Amino acid sequence: MLKTYAELMELANAYAESKALLVANELGLFTAIGTQWRTVEDLTVRCKADREGLSLLLNALVGMGLLQLRRRRYGNTALGRQYLDGKSPTAITNLLWLLNHHWSDWTDMAATIRSGRRGWAALTARPSFRRRFALAMHERSHVLAPPTVAAMRLPRGATRFLDVAGGPGSYAVALARRYPRLTGTIVDRHVAAARALIRRHNLQRRLTLRRGDVLSADFGGGYDAALAANIVHDFNERENRVLLRRIHAALRPGGKLCIVEFFLDETLTGPTEAAVFSLVMYKFTASGRSYGWAEVEGWLHALGFGRFRRRRITAGVGLLEATKTRATT
Repeated sequence: MLKTYAELMELANAYAESKALLVANELGLFTAIGTQWRTVEDLTVRCKADREGLSLLLNALVGMGLLQLRRRRYGNTALGRQYLDGKSPTAITNLLWLLNHHWSDWTDMAATIRSGRRGWAALTARPSFRRRFALAMHERSHVLAPPTVAAMRLPRGATRFLDVAGGPGSYAVALARRYPRLTGTIVDRHVAAARALIRRHNLQRRLTLRRGDVLSADFGGGYDAALAANIVHDFNERENRVLLRRIHAALRPGGKLCIVEFFLDETLTGPTEAAVFSLVMYKFTASGRSYGWAEVEGWLHALGFGRFRRRRITAGVGLLEATKTRATT
Protein backbone atom coordinates (compact mmCIF):
# COMPACT_ATOMS: atom_id res chain seq x y z
CA MET A 1 0.00 0.00 0.00
CA LEU A 2 1.32 3.45 -0.91
CA LYS A 3 1.87 5.64 2.15
CA THR A 4 3.86 8.71 1.09
CA TYR A 5 3.76 11.49 -1.49
CA ALA A 6 7.14 10.31 -2.80
CA GLU A 7 5.80 6.79 -3.39
CA LEU A 8 2.75 8.21 -5.14
CA MET A 9 4.89 10.32 -7.48
CA GLU A 10 7.23 7.39 -8.15
CA LEU A 11 4.23 5.38 -9.33
CA ALA A 12 2.87 8.28 -11.41
CA ASN A 13 6.19 8.72 -13.21
CA ALA A 14 6.99 5.02 -13.67
CA TYR A 15 5.66 5.05 -17.23
CA ALA A 16 8.57 7.20 -18.42
CA GLU A 17 11.29 4.65 -17.66
CA SER A 18 9.13 1.85 -19.01
CA LYS A 19 8.60 3.72 -22.26
CA ALA A 20 12.32 4.50 -22.57
CA LEU A 21 13.03 0.77 -22.52
CA LEU A 22 10.25 0.00 -25.02
CA VAL A 23 11.37 2.77 -27.38
CA ALA A 24 14.96 1.54 -27.28
CA ASN A 25 13.72 -1.94 -28.17
CA GLU A 26 11.60 -0.55 -31.00
CA LEU A 27 14.68 1.22 -32.40
CA GLY A 28 16.68 -2.02 -32.17
CA LEU A 29 19.19 -0.19 -29.99
CA PHE A 30 20.30 -3.06 -27.75
CA THR A 31 20.69 -5.35 -30.76
CA ALA A 32 22.66 -2.68 -32.61
CA ILE A 33 25.09 -2.50 -29.67
CA GLY A 34 25.31 -6.28 -29.31
CA THR A 35 28.53 -7.37 -27.59
CA GLN A 36 30.49 -4.28 -28.70
CA TRP A 37 31.12 -0.78 -27.33
CA ARG A 38 29.69 1.74 -29.77
CA THR A 39 29.68 5.52 -30.19
CA VAL A 40 26.64 7.74 -30.59
CA GLU A 41 27.64 8.36 -34.20
CA ASP A 42 27.83 4.64 -34.96
CA LEU A 43 24.46 3.94 -33.33
CA THR A 44 22.83 6.91 -35.07
CA VAL A 45 23.60 5.23 -38.40
CA ARG A 46 22.73 1.71 -37.27
CA CYS A 47 19.37 2.75 -35.79
CA LYS A 48 18.60 5.36 -38.47
CA ALA A 49 17.95 7.92 -35.76
CA ASP A 50 18.48 11.58 -34.94
CA ARG A 51 21.78 12.04 -33.13
CA GLU A 52 20.48 14.40 -30.45
CA GLY A 53 17.44 12.30 -29.60
CA LEU A 54 19.41 9.06 -29.58
CA SER A 55 22.12 10.58 -27.39
CA LEU A 56 19.52 11.63 -24.83
CA LEU A 57 17.95 8.15 -24.88
CA LEU A 58 21.33 6.46 -24.49
CA ASN A 59 22.19 8.58 -21.47
CA ALA A 60 18.80 7.90 -19.91
CA LEU A 61 19.33 4.16 -20.36
CA VAL A 62 22.73 4.43 -18.68
CA GLY A 63 21.08 6.24 -15.78
CA MET A 64 18.48 3.47 -15.56
CA GLY A 65 21.19 0.80 -15.42
CA LEU A 66 20.25 -0.73 -18.78
CA LEU A 67 23.43 0.39 -20.58
CA GLN A 68 27.04 1.10 -19.61
CA LEU A 69 29.17 4.07 -20.68
CA ARG A 70 32.96 3.93 -21.04
CA ARG A 71 35.11 6.48 -22.81
CA ARG A 72 32.14 7.89 -24.73
CA ARG A 73 31.11 4.43 -25.94
CA TYR A 74 27.98 2.55 -24.94
CA GLY A 75 27.72 -1.15 -24.14
CA ASN A 76 25.08 -3.60 -23.02
CA THR A 77 25.00 -4.84 -19.46
CA ALA A 78 25.08 -8.58 -18.78
CA LEU A 79 21.30 -8.46 -18.42
CA GLY A 80 20.98 -6.61 -21.71
CA ARG A 81 23.18 -9.07 -23.57
CA GLN A 82 21.04 -11.93 -22.27
CA TYR A 83 17.54 -10.52 -22.77
CA LEU A 84 17.61 -7.32 -24.85
CA ASP A 85 20.02 -8.17 -27.68
CA GLY A 86 17.83 -9.69 -30.39
CA LYS A 87 20.65 -12.07 -31.34
CA SER A 88 20.58 -13.74 -27.92
CA PRO A 89 18.72 -17.10 -27.74
CA THR A 90 16.96 -15.81 -24.61
CA ALA A 91 16.01 -12.38 -26.02
CA ILE A 92 12.62 -10.91 -25.12
CA THR A 93 12.52 -8.38 -27.95
CA ASN A 94 9.18 -9.66 -29.26
CA LEU A 95 7.67 -9.63 -25.78
CA LEU A 96 8.75 -6.01 -25.37
CA TRP A 97 7.22 -5.29 -28.79
CA LEU A 98 3.90 -6.67 -27.50
CA LEU A 99 4.13 -4.59 -24.33
CA ASN A 100 4.74 -1.54 -26.49
CA HIS A 101 1.64 -2.49 -28.49
CA HIS A 102 -0.33 -2.59 -25.22
CA TRP A 103 0.85 0.97 -24.59
CA SER A 104 -1.78 2.14 -27.08
CA ASP A 105 -4.35 0.12 -25.15
CA TRP A 106 -3.47 1.99 -21.98
CA THR A 107 -3.44 5.43 -23.58
CA ASP A 108 -6.99 4.86 -24.80
CA MET A 109 -8.17 3.16 -21.61
CA ALA A 110 -10.18 6.08 -20.17
CA ALA A 111 -12.21 6.44 -23.37
CA THR A 112 -12.88 2.70 -23.45
CA ILE A 113 -14.02 2.61 -19.82
CA ARG A 114 -16.42 5.45 -20.62
CA SER A 115 -17.79 3.85 -23.80
CA GLY A 116 -17.37 0.14 -23.10
CA ARG A 117 -15.47 -2.67 -24.81
CA ARG A 118 -14.60 -2.32 -28.46
CA GLY A 119 -13.63 -5.94 -29.12
CA TRP A 120 -10.52 -7.36 -30.73
CA ALA A 121 -8.68 -4.84 -32.90
CA ALA A 122 -8.57 -5.76 -36.60
CA LEU A 123 -4.78 -5.69 -36.40
CA THR A 124 -4.73 -8.74 -34.12
CA ALA A 125 -6.14 -10.95 -36.90
CA ARG A 126 -3.32 -10.18 -39.34
CA PRO A 127 -0.88 -13.08 -39.94
CA SER A 128 2.12 -10.81 -39.31
CA PHE A 129 0.72 -9.78 -35.91
CA ARG A 130 -0.15 -13.36 -34.98
CA ARG A 131 3.35 -14.60 -35.84
CA ARG A 132 5.05 -11.98 -33.71
CA PHE A 133 2.47 -12.41 -30.93
CA ALA A 134 3.31 -16.13 -30.82
CA LEU A 135 7.02 -15.32 -30.56
CA ALA A 136 6.26 -12.89 -27.74
CA MET A 137 4.29 -15.56 -25.90
CA HIS A 138 7.20 -17.98 -26.22
CA GLU A 139 9.65 -15.41 -24.90
CA ARG A 140 7.42 -15.06 -21.87
CA SER A 141 6.53 -18.72 -21.51
CA HIS A 142 9.95 -20.28 -22.01
CA VAL A 143 10.93 -18.76 -18.66
CA LEU A 144 7.69 -19.71 -16.87
CA ALA A 145 7.13 -23.12 -18.46
CA PRO A 146 9.91 -25.14 -16.74
CA PRO A 147 9.03 -24.16 -13.14
CA THR A 148 5.32 -24.52 -13.94
CA VAL A 149 5.79 -28.01 -15.37
CA ALA A 150 7.98 -28.93 -12.40
CA ALA A 151 5.11 -27.97 -10.07
CA MET A 152 2.56 -30.14 -11.91
CA ARG A 153 1.46 -33.52 -10.56
CA LEU A 154 0.46 -35.61 -13.56
CA PRO A 155 -1.57 -38.81 -13.08
CA ARG A 156 0.59 -41.84 -12.42
CA GLY A 157 1.59 -43.56 -15.66
CA ALA A 158 0.44 -40.65 -17.84
CA THR A 159 1.43 -41.06 -21.50
CA ARG A 160 -0.83 -38.66 -23.45
CA PHE A 161 -1.67 -35.01 -22.93
CA LEU A 162 -3.68 -32.30 -24.68
CA ASP A 163 -2.42 -28.72 -24.89
CA VAL A 164 -5.40 -26.43 -25.53
CA ALA A 165 -4.52 -23.12 -27.21
CA GLY A 166 -0.88 -24.14 -26.97
CA GLY A 167 0.30 -21.10 -28.92
CA PRO A 168 4.06 -21.33 -29.56
CA GLY A 169 4.23 -24.75 -27.89
CA SER A 170 6.42 -23.67 -24.97
CA TYR A 171 4.54 -25.64 -22.30
CA ALA A 172 4.10 -28.72 -24.48
CA VAL A 173 7.83 -28.80 -25.22
CA ALA A 174 8.64 -28.35 -21.52
CA LEU A 175 6.31 -31.24 -20.61
CA ALA A 176 7.79 -33.50 -23.31
CA ARG A 177 11.33 -32.73 -22.21
CA ARG A 178 10.57 -33.38 -18.54
CA TYR A 179 8.58 -36.59 -19.16
CA PRO A 180 10.19 -38.73 -21.92
CA ARG A 181 7.19 -41.11 -22.06
CA LEU A 182 4.68 -38.36 -22.82
CA THR A 183 3.20 -37.64 -26.22
CA GLY A 184 1.04 -34.61 -26.80
CA THR A 185 -1.41 -32.89 -29.11
CA ILE A 186 -1.40 -29.09 -29.42
CA VAL A 187 -4.59 -27.41 -30.62
CA ASP A 188 -4.51 -23.78 -31.71
CA ARG A 189 -5.70 -21.55 -34.54
CA HIS A 190 -2.09 -20.65 -35.36
CA VAL A 191 0.55 -23.38 -35.30
CA ALA A 192 3.54 -22.06 -37.28
CA ALA A 193 5.54 -20.98 -34.23
CA ALA A 194 4.81 -24.25 -32.41
CA ARG A 195 5.89 -26.25 -35.45
CA ALA A 196 9.22 -24.43 -35.54
CA LEU A 197 9.81 -24.92 -31.80
CA ILE A 198 8.96 -28.63 -32.02
CA ARG A 199 11.46 -29.08 -34.85
CA ARG A 200 14.11 -27.14 -32.94
CA HIS A 201 13.81 -29.63 -30.08
CA ASN A 202 13.46 -32.65 -32.40
CA LEU A 203 10.09 -33.61 -30.90
CA GLN A 204 8.16 -34.21 -34.15
CA ARG A 205 7.46 -37.84 -33.24
CA ARG A 206 6.04 -36.99 -29.84
CA LEU A 207 4.19 -33.70 -30.34
CA THR A 208 1.51 -33.28 -33.00
CA LEU A 209 -0.35 -30.18 -34.10
CA ARG A 210 -4.06 -29.75 -34.75
CA ARG A 211 -5.12 -26.43 -36.22
CA GLY A 212 -8.52 -25.12 -35.15
CA ASP A 213 -10.64 -22.96 -32.86
CA VAL A 214 -10.50 -24.34 -29.31
CA LEU A 215 -14.23 -23.72 -28.88
CA SER A 216 -15.12 -25.96 -31.83
CA ALA A 217 -12.14 -28.05 -32.99
CA ASP A 218 -12.04 -31.81 -32.47
CA PHE A 219 -9.77 -32.48 -29.49
CA GLY A 220 -9.87 -36.25 -29.68
CA GLY A 221 -10.20 -38.15 -26.40
CA GLY A 222 -8.75 -40.45 -23.80
CA TYR A 223 -6.05 -38.04 -22.63
CA ASP A 224 -4.37 -38.55 -19.25
CA ALA A 225 -3.83 -34.82 -18.80
CA ALA A 226 -4.76 -31.52 -20.38
CA LEU A 227 -3.12 -28.13 -20.22
CA ALA A 228 -4.85 -24.76 -20.63
CA ALA A 229 -2.21 -22.06 -20.26
CA ASN A 230 -3.03 -18.37 -20.65
CA ILE A 231 -6.34 -18.90 -22.46
CA VAL A 232 -9.06 -18.54 -19.80
CA HIS A 233 -8.41 -14.78 -19.60
CA ASP A 234 -9.29 -14.41 -23.31
CA PHE A 235 -12.91 -15.50 -22.80
CA ASN A 236 -16.03 -14.63 -20.83
CA GLU A 237 -17.64 -17.01 -18.33
CA ARG A 238 -19.99 -18.65 -20.86
CA GLU A 239 -17.16 -19.31 -23.31
CA ASN A 240 -14.93 -20.67 -20.57
CA ARG A 241 -17.62 -23.09 -19.42
CA VAL A 242 -17.91 -24.35 -23.01
CA LEU A 243 -14.13 -24.72 -23.28
CA LEU A 244 -13.77 -26.53 -19.95
CA ARG A 245 -16.67 -28.85 -20.77
CA ARG A 246 -14.91 -29.82 -24.02
CA ILE A 247 -11.65 -30.46 -22.16
CA HIS A 248 -13.53 -32.57 -19.58
CA ALA A 249 -14.95 -34.71 -22.40
CA ALA A 250 -11.45 -35.21 -23.86
CA LEU A 251 -9.99 -36.53 -20.59
CA ARG A 252 -10.19 -40.11 -19.41
CA PRO A 253 -11.76 -40.74 -15.96
CA GLY A 254 -9.19 -39.65 -13.41
CA GLY A 255 -7.47 -37.42 -15.97
CA LYS A 256 -6.08 -34.12 -14.77
CA LEU A 257 -6.49 -30.58 -16.08
CA CYS A 258 -3.77 -27.99 -15.40
CA ILE A 259 -4.73 -24.33 -15.83
CA VAL A 260 -2.04 -21.64 -15.84
CA GLU A 261 -3.46 -18.15 -15.31
CA PHE A 262 -3.27 -14.73 -13.67
CA PHE A 263 -5.50 -15.94 -10.84
CA LEU A 264 -7.09 -13.41 -8.50
CA ASP A 265 -7.75 -13.97 -4.82
CA GLU A 266 -11.23 -14.10 -3.31
CA THR A 267 -11.50 -10.30 -3.19
CA LEU A 268 -10.66 -10.04 -6.93
CA THR A 269 -8.28 -7.17 -6.06
CA GLY A 270 -4.97 -9.01 -5.89
CA PRO A 271 -2.31 -9.97 -6.67
CA THR A 272 -1.69 -6.56 -8.22
CA GLU A 273 -0.26 -8.00 -11.45
CA ALA A 274 -3.37 -10.08 -12.03
CA ALA A 275 -5.75 -7.22 -11.22
CA VAL A 276 -3.93 -4.82 -13.58
CA PHE A 277 -3.71 -7.48 -16.28
CA SER A 278 -7.50 -7.78 -16.13
CA LEU A 279 -7.73 -4.18 -17.35
CA VAL A 280 -5.46 -4.99 -20.30
CA MET A 281 -7.77 -7.86 -21.24
CA TYR A 282 -10.77 -5.53 -20.96
CA LYS A 283 -9.19 -3.30 -23.60
CA PHE A 284 -7.41 -5.94 -25.71
CA THR A 285 -10.06 -8.67 -25.95
CA ALA A 286 -13.75 -8.88 -26.77
CA SER A 287 -14.81 -10.27 -23.38
CA GLY A 288 -11.84 -11.52 -21.36
CA ARG A 289 -10.52 -10.65 -17.90
CA SER A 290 -8.65 -12.20 -15.00
CA TYR A 291 -10.63 -14.63 -12.83
CA GLY A 292 -10.42 -15.73 -9.22
CA TRP A 293 -9.35 -19.19 -8.11
CA ALA A 294 -12.79 -19.77 -6.58
CA GLU A 295 -14.64 -18.63 -9.72
CA VAL A 296 -12.84 -21.14 -11.93
CA GLU A 297 -13.11 -23.92 -9.35
CA GLY A 298 -16.88 -23.33 -9.28
CA TRP A 299 -17.13 -23.85 -13.04
CA LEU A 300 -14.94 -26.94 -12.84
CA HIS A 301 -16.90 -28.50 -9.97
CA ALA A 302 -20.17 -28.10 -11.89
CA LEU A 303 -18.60 -29.89 -14.87
CA GLY A 304 -17.38 -32.91 -12.93
CA PHE A 305 -13.93 -31.90 -11.72
CA GLY A 306 -12.65 -32.12 -8.17
CA ARG A 307 -9.51 -32.51 -6.01
CA PHE A 308 -8.38 -28.97 -6.71
CA ARG A 309 -4.81 -27.96 -6.00
CA ARG A 310 -3.51 -24.38 -6.17
CA ARG A 311 0.12 -23.32 -6.62
CA ARG A 312 1.67 -19.88 -7.11
CA ILE A 313 4.36 -19.88 -9.80
CA THR A 314 5.10 -16.13 -9.60
CA ALA A 315 3.48 -13.31 -7.65
CA GLY A 316 0.81 -12.98 -10.36
CA VAL A 317 0.70 -16.34 -12.15
CA GLY A 318 -0.81 -19.45 -10.62
CA LEU A 319 -1.33 -23.13 -11.44
CA LEU A 320 -4.70 -24.76 -10.73
CA GLU A 321 -4.96 -28.54 -11.01
CA ALA A 322 -8.30 -30.37 -11.20
CA THR A 323 -9.10 -34.07 -11.60
CA LYS A 324 -11.98 -35.48 -13.64
CA THR A 325 -13.94 -37.22 -10.89
CA ARG A 326 -17.28 -37.80 -12.59
CA ALA A 327 -19.14 -37.45 -15.88
CA THR A 328 -20.52 -34.04 -16.78
CA THR A 329 -23.98 -33.53 -15.29
